[in-house]
Amino acid sequence: MIFLMSAASTTLPAPGRQPGWIYKPSWDLPLLILSVVLVPLPFFVAWAVEAIGWMKPQQVIDAINIVVATLIGGPHLFSTVTYTFLDGRFRARHPWYAGLALLLPCLVLALGIYRYSLLITLFFTWASLHVLHQVIYLADCYRTRAGRPDPRWSRLVDYGLILTGLYPIGLYKISLERFHVGGVVLPYPEALPPLHLPLLAGAVFAGFLAAWIWKTAAEFRAGAGSLPKTLLIAITTVTSFLLPLGSNLDVLFQGYNTWHSFQYLFLLWLINRLRDQRGEIEDGFVRRLVRRRSMSAYYGCFLAATGVMVAVTLVVRAVTPLSADQSYFVVVLSVLLMHYYFDHFLFSQPDLLR
Repeated sequence: MIFLMSAASTTLPAPGRQPGWIYKPSWDLPLLILSVVLVPLPFFVAWAVEAIGWMKPQQVIDAINIVVATLIGGPHLFSTVTYTFLDGRFRARHPWYAGLALLLPCLVLALGIYRYSLLITLFFTWASLHVLHQVIYLADCYRTRAGRPDPRWSRLVDYGLILTGLYPIGLYKISLERFHVGGVVLPYPEALPPLHLPLLAGAVFAGFLAAWIWKTAAEFRAGAGSLPKTLLIAITTVTSFLLPLGSNLDVLFQGYNTWHSFQYLFLLWLINRLRDQRGEIEDGFVRRLVRRRSMSAYYGCFLAATGVMVAVTLVVRAVTPLSADQSYFVVVLSVLLMHYYFDHFLFSQPDLLR
């Protein structure tokens, strides 16, 4: 991981940027788009470990959760502080927004102790929307970089397709009570089966898919199509739709999280490099990190912060009556939900990558 980050960041981003791409094809394709190959990796590792008898199924899930959280999930969520709590301009301009984020750990602690199932349901719902919101943001960045504003209806078709692909099969699996996350079966209230939500979600998804194919073909015929945006949306749609087909959903969604976190680390690195070049980062720790030619120190700092979080999790497990899953999620979600919260701000600003 550190070698890849070092190799990917040895040059300043601005001089080599190409119109229509967030940076350039040789950067965007492997790091933002084709890195989708990471999605099945946790599943294949889990399958191999189980096949040779090294671990039992639940042990494999726990190991995958820990490895992904340590190497990529944790560093990506801690990198959020580079444009929030460590940014004096952000704190000065948005004091209430920053302050309210501190209420989220209190909410996580209360739900983790008294309503753990509700906490896990909240987490999964927000997590799935957050992952898809990042794809919407990347699509908006490609739209901005192309310099051709799309009509509102065209953007809505893109957004609709991105947001609906995950749910036809996903809702079906939830309705069968086959969706386990964090040791909890995601609930499907008794009032929902008569609504036939999986069929409804499938019909909505099919409508957006047909509209997107038609309008994308028309854009390319008119010479106005965006290749990277189209690739990103197409790959995301196929991945989202097929992902819930697997049996080990906990591990499969860690695969999606791996891809999302990988994208995010490089995206935030680039955003901070560009902010620094525009004079938008104050002198201090963040500026010293992003002015290095290598990304290794940047990643290493957030890896160390993740190590502290793992240590806190072990302490919580040792000194409280909480289960292993509860200890893990109470600690991790205290930070993770703040990350989701702040990214709603970030993902509304494609001009950061102008």
